[in-house]
Amino acid sequence: MTPSPALPTSKPEHHASRRAVRSVGAFLAVGILATGCGSAERGSQVDGKNSGGSAASPGTGVNLVEPGDGNGGGSTPVIAPSAACAQGTASATLSGVNMFVMFDRSSSMNQRASQNGTRWALTSSALNAFFASPNAAGLQLALRFFPHDLPAVGCNQDSCDLNACAAPLVGLGALTPAAAPGDVQEASLINATTMSAPGMAGQGTPIFPALGGALQWASAQRKATPDQNSVVVLVTDGEANGCDTDLGHISALAAKALADDGIRTYAIGLTGSQEADMDRIALAGGTTQGIFVSDGVNTQQELLDALGAIRGQVLDCDFAMPVAKPGLVVDKSLINVNYTPTGGMQTTLPQVANEAACSTSGGWYYDNPAAPTRIALCKSSCDRVTADTHASLDILLGCATATDGPK
Repeated sequence: MTPSPALPTSKPEHHASRRAVRSVGAFLAVGILATGCGSAERGSQVDGKNSGGSAASPGTGVNLVEPGDGNGGGSTPVIAPSAACAQGTASATLSGVNMFVMFDRSSSMNQRASQNGTRWALTSSALNAFFASPNAAGLQLALRFFPHDLPAVGCNQDSCDLNACAAPLVGLGALTPAAAPGDVQEASLINATTMSAPGMAGQGTPIFPALGGALQWASAQRKATPDQNSVVVLVTDGEANGCDTDLGHISALAAKALADDGIRTYAIGLTGSQEADMDRIALAGGTTQGIFVSDGVNTQQELLDALGAIRGQVLDCDFAMPVAKPGLVVDKSLINVNYTPTGGMQTTLPQVANEAACSTSGGWYYDNPAAPTRIALCKSSCDRVTADTHASLDILLGCATATDGPK
């Protein structure tokens, strides 16, 4: 694949300096603000319980939050929760994120990456540091290494078994703010990484079954938990070696998972991987381009930064359409999204027609304007919100939607 014209070509050891990654660790509070017209009603059913006024972390039931004063700035008029048009109550949840990390343990990972150790020593240490990072708290994560016959035989260059590769060595579980061993999932992930050092020779890089298996797992997880998103992170230091090595076939796996189930694929290329290959897989998987980590004294930090950047990106700035209580109807033309930054004034984000209509001023859009099922923030609004650990987003029902120009 020809690299994007906007990205100057370079040797692998310069990848990391050429493509900076960002780390975002944020907890997004989303509430539903609605008042019955002329009523003091403030109740809502969330996860089967009456909600109060506290904020929620990503992927959890969302509670009602108390309204701001509605006097925020910006070019879009602020729709206040106390407006006469406000009506009804609803509930919503942020989409949780389930991440499957497929990590290369081929024999080439034993090559010395710097004076501080082998590529495996540096990258596995970074992986463990990510598991222990406060930024990873709240993330649902599963882990497998390839080629590897644990926990299922066949995820290797001889058998090429996608079903074996779909079996995680560490099953899906949530990382918490606690440190291991208090965080059981963190302890399991670190132990699995420590015990999975690569062999000395004879192990290829069977990317096709590894990626295919990871995507198979993610698709099954998405079907089992349709209100949660699933993503795959592929980390490798080599070209496809063993099984199907056709990059067209490999990238097609990512494209199909994206089209069928909305599964995104992130491709992290260590030294030894091919830039065009990682870009092609990432592009097909909906994440635009590969992330590259070079051998050297900064290897560990670069990989930690890459994983942190992905963690920030999968704090999905989209959430399900609110569901009305019995007897009420949610009118898609009568929904507004209010944003309140930490210590700042509440503003109403404008609705835009679709993702392509987003500008640097931000806003939100429906996944399907004709029959919406989800509300998504434009990238610039998403970046602002996820960078603010105490920001809140509130959905106001019943008032005519503030828009950014004609629909």
